[in-house]
Amino acid sequence: FDTFDIDMDGTISFFEFQEVLSCHDYTKDQLKIMFSGMNINNTGHINYTEFLAATIETEGFIEEGRIAEAFDHLVSDDSGYITMKNINDLFVGDLSAEEARKIIAGADLGQDNRIDYGEFLLLWDQLP
Repeated sequence: FDTFDIDMDGTISFFEFQEVLSCHDYTKDQLKIMFSGMNINNTGHINYTEFLAATIETEGFIEEGRIAEAFDHLVSDDSGYITMKNINDLFVGDLSAEEARKIIAGADLGQDNRIDYGEFLLLWDQLP
């Protein structure tokens, strides 16, 4: 991720994405398609979670150990839950409070305003 995040702002812009991959023979249209496929939240920037998801997806089957690593990365305060604070810390101002609430609500089956590991695992089971 750090290789792509040239300006070290915590996200990857299309310019940075294009710059890092310029050593390959991709057309600008191919790069736009790849970038759009990774930019799940449609923010115009790829965040660490989107980058991680794309990396894992390209490897095919996802081992639970890798999912646990992703969960641990998201739970930056060692609480055992992904909380609004974790989401806000991860996106560093790129999301509104409402967008962060939607992320939590989308996986919060227990309706306790946080995502536990079991709920996080279910998200991966829903991927095509």
